[in-house]
Amino acid sequence: HMFGALAEEQVKTALKATPWHGRWRTLAEHELIAGLLGVFVHIEPVSMVLRFVDPERFGILSPPVADLLGVRLRRRSKDTYQRYLQSLRELASERGFQRVADVEMALWALRLGVLDGHLPDETREPLKKCYERDVALRQLQVRNLTAQLFSEHDKLDLATLLLGTDDAVPVAGQIAGIEFEQRVGKEAGVAKHGSAAREWSLKAMINALRDPALRSACHRARKIRNRAIHSPESVKREEVECLIATAHKVPKPAG
Repeated sequence: HMFGALAEEQVKTALKATPWHGRWRTLAEHELIAGLLGVFVHIEPVSMVLRFVDPERFGILSPPVADLLGVRLRRRSKDTYQRYLQSLRELASERGFQRVADVEMALWALRLGVLDGHLPDETREPLKKCYERDVALRQLQVRNLTAQLFSEHDKLDLATLLLGTDDAVPVAGQIAGIEFEQRVGKEAGVAKHGSAAREWSLKAMINALRDPALRSACHRARKIRNRAIHSPESVKREEVECLIATAHKVPKPAG
């Protein structure tokens, strides 16, 4: 009853009425999730059903485990769940778990028992120290958070948002610096990949720009970009703002 009581007879009727009833094993995963969403409406009970039907591939979507994985709600709930499953499956593969459901239960116990302090101290402390040394799990969490940020925001907009926090100014400078260089390279006609692109310095790419005023502005921003990438702590907020403004003047690459 974690997600509330289910109207059992109503659910049975709805399941039987679905066109895929009786052939769920042959459906692609996204079709299966979408079909169950049509019956249960919310993704949490869908995940609960899938976990008990096929625990090797599925786990229950819960806030404590999602928080540990760095998975945040997305506009479409099935996208949230599929990102969640991808993370659970990655951990299952790396850590030798046979079932995704077992990874989900282990993370649930870690979150509630260890990090939230529900286990006795003598049991909790050794486990907490193991978690603190688990760099790979924290990297997965950060990777999920970062990927979602970049999927929801234009890179320059994200850099601007980060300027609102003093500690994040160096990160904003790095993001803006990378985006600035990519835009300049595209506008200068330099291929995105391959050895030919690597032979071009940022200075050379700027010199290849056709607009003299844009070239001049980009050369000023290039000096800020170099420090933002190689010495991020030395860059001031006003300089990052200038870098962002100049990058906005360069057309954004398609795609």
